Amino acid sequence: MKKEILYLHNICFEENAVKIVRHADFRVFAGEIVGLAGRNHSGKTTLLGAATGEFPAKTGIVYIKEQKKVLRSIEQARKEGIFLIKPSGSLIDNFSIRDTLKLNFAFARKKYSYKEYAKKCNYIFDLLKIKEPADTYIADLSFHKRLLIEMAQAVICNSQVLVLDNVVSLLSASARKEMTLVFNILRIHGISLVLIENEANCILPYLDRLCIMRKGRITAELGRDEMELPLILSLIEGETLPPKNGVFSQISPADSSKKLLDFSHIYTWNNKLKDLTFSLYEGETLGLWNKNYHSGKALFALMRGNLPVLCGTIRVNGNIYSPEQQNVQQHKLMLIPEEDDFFTNMNLGANICFSALKSNSSAGIVLKKGRLLYLTHDLLSEYFCDEGYRLFANQFITDNPLIKKKASICRAVACGARIIIYDNPCLKMDLHEKALFYQDILRTQKKKTSQLIISAYLDTLYPVCNRILQIHEGKIIKEIAPEI
Repeated sequence: MKKEILYLHNICFEENAVKIVRHADFRVFAGEIVGLAGRNHSGKTTLLGAATGEFPAKTGIVYIKEQKKVLRSIEQARKEGIFLIKPSGSLIDNFSIRDTLKLNFAFARKKYSYKEYAKKCNYIFDLLKIKEPADTYIADLSFHKRLLIEMAQAVICNSQVLVLDNVVSLLSASARKEMTLVFNILRIHGISLVLIENEANCILPYLDRLCIMRKGRITAELGRDEMELPLILSLIEGETLPPKNGVFSQISPADSSKKLLDFSHIYTWNNKLKDLTFSLYEGETLGLWNKNYHSGKALFALMRGNLPVLCGTIRVNGNIYSPEQQNVQQHKLMLIPEEDDFFTNMNLGANICFSALKSNSSAGIVLKKGRLLYLTHDLLSEYFCDEGYRLFANQFITDNPLIKKKASICRAVACGARIIIYDNPCLKMDLHEKALFYQDILRTQKKKTSQLIISAYLDTLYPVCNRILQIHEGKIIKEIAPEI
């Protein structure tokens, strides 16, 4: 029977009267690799924060090697052998690897000399296949190598549990393969790993066990033979996933010869966007995975004219786009925010017609009212045809998130938009509503309308996107294959 290294019992944590973790239990055994998956804000980082010292538990008990411990800081947790590694890292850019290890000696030393410590460092570096010269600066290392050095530091300091918080998903495909060997080496030496991720698919190959967290509680625990992605996604959502039927295979190909939207080396004054470069092609649905929220929010704010551009250029339909001038309509570009805006004193038809008239007049287009009414009727027949979501022009918009999003798409199409940009469109939808919304995206794509979907959740982008790009710290870091 494996020895229990870490046990979090009945952990609770709340902030500003909001309960983030609710009576959660979590165990880690020696040499085990455990995954912790769930949506953003489900409480994963906060729960493990009780062990890493990042978020000391308000109530509950932390046991390390069956001994009750009270952990109030990250430093205290490290002394107990629990190390936290985050995407931002703890290494200093203008330090060399040698300087970093010297700094670590002050924390790592017990009763041995620096010569003995250096010998141990060399052994651990060889063990983890770290071959960079000691005078290499941290700033010159890839994310993968920086991660290896942080892990090496932890092992040198006699760590028992390594907690990697949303780190694996940032590694390249080749780096993830290399980490399989590294994780197995750590496992052989009795070191346990906890891999926290929003997207479970990137950590499944490593895991002995997967815990699912939802709304502050551990709601499921899966063994190695039970880790099937559809089941995992269902448990994360708390509902049965709809079947991935034929509608999701109807993604139309994009015309890569025509760029409708082109970002070139965009920097913003607040440093939220840094060297942002990407293109959106005609008829393409492009997913922008905004894992940390900040970059995607900054991009949407920029397009609304709320975030000044420091340098770089944006072209829409080949023409220079100036967000500060709010010339969205002239470029046939429509923005659909997370919270849809409507005129509450107007019915559905009036909302669509009024927006279209306003937009078309701004673009210098004269559209007869009768023709616009026919267009509105056709759009409502097309987009409000799903059972339970049928509305007519004389009805008012309800508070349902899917109905609001359908109405927003109808307005965009009526305005003649060639490009539609969505900000977290599925945020408040359940699984059934998401499946219907995907059909609306595909309907819009068939009109040769280009769509950019900014989302914090990768699984919402897979079914409808031609391409998926990951944006992190203000720039595109990689392209993800659009398949589960």
